[in-house]
Amino acid sequence: MSTHQYSMLPLSLYTNVHEIDLEHNELFEFLEGFKEYCFDSIPMPQLKRDALQQMLESHFETEAHLAKTAGIDFSHHEAVHINMLDVVLKTLNQMASKNSDLYSLIRYIDYWFEKHILNYDIQFARNIIAVN
Repeated sequence: MSTHQYSMLPLSLYTNVHEIDLEHNELFEFLEGFKEYCFDSIPMPQLKRDALQQMLESHFETEAHLAKTAGIDFSHHEAVHINMLDVVLKTLNQMASKNSDLYSLIRYIDYWFEKHILNYDIQFARNIIAVN
């Protein structure tokens, strides 16, 4: 019987590559922490914005590294990551002093990751597992 080891990652989004699943779970957990700023009048600290950017960049680098190590063409997948990161960074920069779009941004990132995992990462992980 399989156990659910990632508290924020639904079983349907498991890739079965521990490093990827762990980082996906951490991203979902981190986004949950952003929700407190949606209802406060205090702007989300720049450190939190920077941490989100770093977390996304680090995760995308992890997947690129796994692809390179496995000898998998990652160019299209990487382009999808770059486009998503561009949208998130533009939105974060526009929100520099207020949280007006924060809830929408959280929803966008959540939805984007769910869709991306189903459409890209699960097959990507299968390819990694097949090579190893």
